[in-house]
Amino acid sequence: MAKTTINLEDDVYKKLVKEAVEKYGTTRTLSKLINEKLRKAEKSEIGGSVGIVKKTFGAWGKGPSGKEFVKKLRKESEKRLERLGL
Repeated sequence: MAKTTINLEDDVYKKLVKEAVEKYGTTRTLSKLINEKLRKAEKSEIGGSVGIVKKTFGAWGKGPSGKEFVKKLRKESEKRLERLGL
């Protein structure tokens, strides 16, 4: 574990102190609270990115597979282009 000094804005510091006291009963656990918050943010950032990719790039549960969807989309595009004379 590394020891460091950080500069926090007053309002952020007060919120962290208040939460540390409410959760652990003392401000001596401020580092623990900050570590927890950073880990949680790190996980949600990674999970959030993966979740977005799964939702948008063929990782669908119900309905057509990604391959079937693209095939249908291309077929519809070809029909539209023919109709427009392109």
